[in-house]
Amino acid sequence: MRQTIFTTEHDQFRQLVAGNCPPWCARDHSADTCGTAFYHASETASVIITQHGGCAAPDRLDVQAAQYLPDDPGEPAWSPAIEIAVHAGGRYRLIGLTPDEARELAGMLARAADAVSTAEGRRRPAAGRR
Repeated sequence: MRQTIFTTEHDQFRQLVAGNCPPWCARDHSADTCGTAFYHASETASVIITQHGGCAAPDRLDVQAAQYLPDDPGEPAWSPAIEIAVHAGGRYRLIGLTPDEARELAGMLARAADAVSTAEGRRRPAAGRR
């Protein structure tokens, strides 16, 4: 039987929290190099951004759910968040949204895409129609 030895109360706390992964966590915490997890993360979904006419634009967007664990055992765990990593030129910026903000953004993106698709459909005749 494997026995875990904790060096501090903080290590015990982090091990307890890390051992209780939310159902969406896809990380293998046993592979964490520091010995304890510092955050939970879902699988990452990516969108490759098409570059148009030499314009400077992001290379891709990565989206994942994440929850960072507190540094201090007296602190509550951070609320889960939706992270969008905007990659450009070998660097990235991270945007954190609450689940409600992410849903609102998803709705805005869908409405904008629908508006553009509808407008393009009115301007261009469907294939085979003239």
